[in-house]
Amino acid sequence: MKHGVDIRPYSAADLDACLAIFDTNVPRYFIPAERAPYRAFLEALPGPYLVLTDASGTVVACGGHAANPDEPGRADLCWGMVRQEKHRRGLGRQLIHARIDAAKRDPSVRVIALNTSQHTTGFYERFGFRVTDVEPDGYGPGLDRCEMRLELNRAERR
Repeated sequence: MKHGVDIRPYSAADLDACLAIFDTNVPRYFIPAERAPYRAFLEALPGPYLVLTDASGTVVACGGHAANPDEPGRADLCWGMVRQEKHRRGLGRQLIHARIDAAKRDPSVRVIALNTSQHTTGFYERFGFRVTDVEPDGYGPGLDRCEMRLELNRAERR
């Protein structure tokens, strides 16, 4: 536990809490139409998914990663988010470090990729991710889809 925050694997009991986190981030970071696909994702996880809980045990952030079947050696970060009222408190930083570290434990992973909106590319760039493609309005009006990648080198694998 760090600063009253615990990181643990997602369980089915966390479904409503994770959907509530999603809801706090609409419409700035997600569009309402993404809620159903997110729920389906949580009900059939393709890889590890983590939740961060505060000192009271409340889920305040969540996110995971999964192997990309179309590109061997690539892990995709999936559905990372922090409760809107908890933004800018270091929770996203703790979550991204945990997700990157988990992906790096797989020796076959050479690149970590994600897609996000223009509102969070700067956050991910601080951790070495680079924008590789932008689709204007790719998620919906005013919400661009930005593809990002972090290339790993041997020294980064521990």
